[in-house]
This record gives sequence, C-alpha cells and structure tokens, in this order.
Amino acid sequence: MLGQAILRRLAEREDISVLALYRRSPSQPDTRSGRRSAPSLAMLATATCDLARIEEVTPLLGKFAPTVVIHTAATGMQIPRPSSETLNEVNVKMPMRLAEAVSRLGHCSFVHVSSGLAYQDQGRALREDDPLNTKHPYGASKAEAETRLGKVADQSGLFLTIVRPFSFTGQGDFGTRLFPSLLAHAATQKRFETSAGDHERDQSSVDDIAEGVLAGALLDRASRSPEIFNLGAGDRETLRQLVTSVIDQLGLNVDIDWGARPHADDEPMFVVPDMTHTRKVLRWQTRENIAHAVWRLARQSFPSLKIREPKRIHE
Repeated sequence: MLGQAILRRLAEREDISVLALYRRSPSQPDTRSGRRSAPSLAMLATATCDLARIEEVTPLLGKFAPTVVIHTAATGMQIPRPSSETLNEVNVKMPMRLAEAVSRLGHCSFVHVSSGLAYQDQGRALREDDPLNTKHPYGASKAEAETRLGKVADQSGLFLTIVRPFSFTGQGDFGTRLFPSLLAHAATQKRFETSAGDHERDQSSVDDIAEGVLAGALLDRASRSPEIFNLGAGDRETLRQLVTSVIDQLGLNVDIDWGARPHADDEPMFVVPDMTHTRKVLRWQTRENIAHAVWRLARQSFPSLKIREPKRIHE
C-alpha cells in the first residue's frame, strides 16, 4: 500500500529517476488479495528480484546507481500473523542486508520505513527519543531492525533515515486490516465483530504518509547521524470515535458489535505520535481527511457500496 502511494507521488515528478524493485512483476496479481501488486507506471523503471537474495539486488543497484534507496517491504500486519522466524527474516535481516549493500555504493542514503508500533506505550504522545520496547510482534521486529541498521550506519558511515509511520489507510489497503475489513463487512452486510475500541490511535491517509516518507528521503543531509521522524497526524481519538466518524461521513451502512472480541494482550493502548520534530525539520504534516482516504479505498476495492464522498481536506 505505502510503496504504491510513494510511486504515485514520484510518477508526478520529472526531476527524479526511479527504479522500483518488486518481488513479482507489477502486472502479476498479489495472490493474498487478488489485487495487482502495484500500479503500472510507464515512466518508472522496474525490476523483479528476490529481496532476500542480496546477490540479485546488488547488480541492479550498481547499474542504476541510486542516490536514495527507500525500503518499504515488510510483513506482519495481517491475520493470521506470520511466524517469528518470518518476521525476523523479512523485517530485520532483509533491510539490514540491503542497507549493507547500499553502504557500498557510496553517496547513497538509505530510508527505512519502521512503525509507530515499535515504541513502548508511554500513555502520551510518543517522541522519537522514547524507548523502543514493545510486546507487539510486528513492532518488536521493526525495533530490532532499527537497532541493527543503526549499527550498520555507525560502522559504514551510511546516511540512514528512519521514518515511523503510525496507522494509515487508503488505496491499496486490503485483507484483515481495519478499514478493508469494515468495508468488506458492509459490502456483504455481515456483522463486524471487534474489540471495545477504547484504545487511542492516530490514523492518516497513505498518500499523506507517502509525502512524509519522500520529505525524509529528500532531506538535505549535513550530518551522518541517523535521522528519525514520526509520521502521522498527531490526533488523539479512540478507535471507536475514529471509526464512528468515518462511518457517519461516508453514510456507510454497517452493523458493528463493539466489544465482541477482547483486546489482544500485545496490543498497545496508546499509539499517537508527537509531531513536533517532524514538523520543524521536514515542514510536513498530514492534510487529507481520513474518511476521504477510506472513500477512495471503497471505490477501488468495493465499488458496489453506496456511500457519499466526504470532504477531502482535514480541518
């Protein structure tokens, strides 16, 4: 989802050449969801390779000679969750091997997409210098990746930027994640059973998050010290308030059973970013109304749903 959004943004620019690396051809469907893997963007160069096999990736990087590499590939946010071995291989070892390869290119920076779930719950807005100590399996794998990437940067002098997106949705979202699940239940008129929704979450449009990733990637770097940026709206709402607002704005007809499922033991109750540092350094903030992002997702994946278009810009 995020990789597609970043490519859509890059396709609008004429001053940047892009090589998009896929694990399958962009024209092949993603067997997990039936979707195409990514939009077909004729102005962007593409290549298919196994990111786990660095010997396949290195020649592609050497030939293209990038000045920035953005790593978005990850796993672990769908149900059922992958094994700890898979999380470690995809979310920790893969970016570390890629960063090591990038460090050998010279004059190339590495942007790693981490997660707001990597933080230890502080019961307040989370700052970039807060501890990364979470029980959430996906978040823990991202925290471990950050630690290892920091060591690679220290040893090699690699320009490292870490972005920590908080929750987001929009075109390309799928599967068991919150909003595609909500829309799927509305489309089939099935009762949506979920937790009490009393945990606080920050939610953004994937297109806004893509803009934030690019702002971090294109930052003029003067120091080799790793840069870390939260990406999110910084809004405090319970999940129930957020979902209820989206439903009201869309005029969505869906039956929700709040509290039908217990909270997962590893699910943090408060995942909201402090956006002070990011807004000061990157001059970036979210703009799109999250309900509009869900509306676009519905038009893409659930076109039979009768919903109204909400306002686009967040006020």
